[in-house]
Amino acid sequence: MMKTNMMNGTVERRRRWARGALASALAATLALSGCAGGTYGDNAAEGGGAAGEGGAAGEGGGAAASTEAVDWDALIDINGMDFAYSDRDKDASYDTASATKIALAGAGATVEGDGAAVDGSTVTITAAGTYVVSGELTDGALVVNATDQDKVQVVLDGATIRHGDGAAFEVQQADKVFVTLAEGSQNTLADGAAYTLADGEDEPNAVLFSKDDLTINGSGALTVEGNYRHGVNSKDDLVIAGGTLTVTAKEDGLRGKDCVKIADGSLTVTAGGDGVKSSNDEDPTRGFVAIDGGTFAMDVQDDGVQAATYLRIGGGEGSVKAVDHAFRSEVEAAMTGGSFTVEAGGKGMNPETRFAMDGGTLNVTGSDEGIEAEKVIVNDGELNIVATDDGINAAVAERSDESAEAAGGAAGSGDVAADQGGQQLEDGQRTDGQAPEPPEGFDPQSGERPEIPEDFDPSQLPEGDAPAMPEGMGEGQAPQRPEGGPGAEDGMPQGGRGGMGAGGPVAANASEECLIQINGGKVTVDAGGDGLDSNGYVEVNGGVVLASGSAGGGDSALDYEYGAIITGGAVILAGATGMAETFTEGTQPFAMVAAEGAAGTNLAVTDEAGTVLVSYTVPKAFQCAVVSAPGLTEGATGKVVVGGTVAGADSAGYATAATVEGGTTVDFTASTTPSNEAGRMDDGSRRGGPRGDAVRGGQTRQGAAAQSPQPEVVA
Repeated sequence: MMKTNMMNGTVERRRRWARGALASALAATLALSGCAGGTYGDNAAEGGGAAGEGGAAGEGGGAAASTEAVDWDALIDINGMDFAYSDRDKDASYDTASATKIALAGAGATVEGDGAAVDGSTVTITAAGTYVVSGELTDGALVVNATDQDKVQVVLDGATIRHGDGAAFEVQQADKVFVTLAEGSQNTLADGAAYTLADGEDEPNAVLFSKDDLTINGSGALTVEGNYRHGVNSKDDLVIAGGTLTVTAKEDGLRGKDCVKIADGSLTVTAGGDGVKSSNDEDPTRGFVAIDGGTFAMDVQDDGVQAATYLRIGGGEGSVKAVDHAFRSEVEAAMTGGSFTVEAGGKGMNPETRFAMDGGTLNVTGSDEGIEAEKVIVNDGELNIVATDDGINAAVAERSDESAEAAGGAAGSGDVAADQGGQQLEDGQRTDGQAPEPPEGFDPQSGERPEIPEDFDPSQLPEGDAPAMPEGMGEGQAPQRPEGGPGAEDGMPQGGRGGMGAGGPVAANASEECLIQINGGKVTVDAGGDGLDSNGYVEVNGGVVLASGSAGGGDSALDYEYGAIITGGAVILAGATGMAETFTEGTQPFAMVAAEGAAGTNLAVTDEAGTVLVSYTVPKAFQCAVVSAPGLTEGATGKVVVGGTVAGADSAGYATAATVEGGTTVDFTASTTPSNEAGRMDDGSRRGGPRGDAVRGGQTRQGAAAQSPQPEVVA
């Protein structure tokens, strides 16, 4: 995918950081962090087979991940997707006088007009035209079986159809079927718990089932009771352009294999599977879900909305409650409008490769992780996140086994990964190869590493087999650390780390492709883990970013593997000192300040004159904060006011160009480069420098990190 980057030279700077890290890591990784990561070198860093942060392959995707290399560009063609609605999709009008009338009556029906016939309790439509259906069929079916050139409009006007062992409404063949809900009408479609199907067949599988394009429009109401499997299922396009739909389903609520497009309507979906789903991952122009309008209330046991290729939210409003992810795409997602409040057991928004937000409001009121994608780009809009783990996580994109198999690819089981030389690793064991000799000057006890020449080219590194496991190491075990070496007392870091990044050990799942980039809009994060967590880079170029990380020492408000850059924006990132990190560089001055407050404490950043530049009511207890805002100048003294009252602050405690009264003031010096001074906290112990001697999972991180800044001290 094309990397979104607004700053000249940033890509080359990233690669320079990563090359230096990988060069020194190649020899040091076994001694420093064992083999828990499973892969080494550029292939691992670029996501060739590493699991997402948190350890398990496929975590967050709902299925095990394939370790085959994925050509993501081949899976999606957004420019080729048809997001338009036809005039007839939106036009729910019809001529009652010329329409064929179908009157349902108990176990049978009568037809007035042409194009339809009754056989027992089955009514079959065989020609193009408009058909108005009313009455009740207690155990039967309405079937459309016309030519593949015919457009059929079925108007439900007070119709109830129940079918005990099959679909209540089935489209066997047509060019396109429009189901129009007559104004003021109440309609019901229901099936039984078991279908009678022909040998070898598994369809129909929904109350309203269509093999061809299906549109639902109008202003009436439709209740769909899916007792067998799905509520509404189209094997082609499913378009919803109006009506009040109440769908309950044992499995998925609304499915359109090629796409689901929602322009308008009121949708209430309760499902044992996904709420809205498009599953075609064989055609890069299909398999998408587009939401352009409507109101939503979804409560589902799997994903709220799931797309095989692309999830596009341009409008609409409402709520989504999902046991797994609220919004999920196997490839990419974008939001340009709309307003949604979601609660998820998994992720609030979870596309694999990229999530771009250019407008709208997304409130994630509860989640494991708020947003997870390889790239998270916020250009505009409002994003509010509450998460028990990370708020925004940029993690390596992975192809789930289910998706890979559906696309005809060979899927791995999650326990096989490619090593740097292209060989396979099975059951945690490397197949062959020897561990490289440590480079001259490397000291495993102090963590010091040799200087990397300016003209170093990682492409000249020797190719071949990956390093072997250390002698005596059993399956699934970490190697013994050198006596007195980093982490010897407290054990392995969480997640297993190998290599060194811009300021410390680089995780085996780190990748230059991982990016959190905020260019505009407003982002607030209340995280139980890291606030902003990137397995690659963080860039803040504008907007408002207010984030709180864990109150404990194992996570931080800002976490990255290679670097964090700031060129603009109003920023407060508050959390504990144990793993605190600050920006690595920028053109807008920033600072890390030691300032302590309880949950719910106001924190304001002012200039020397006392004018508020940015403020935030921090939802968790904090010990330090990373701050930056327009108005701070290089070398100038800024102030952090803890516990004051900010005039005109919004619900998040945010205000600018305001005044603050009361509170405790801490002075800091703003700079576009991290300070090299080692600060000490009130108890006198050295703790928490970003990529400094911070402790993650018990391992002290040293080496290049020793030059990283420490929080400034409260006087």
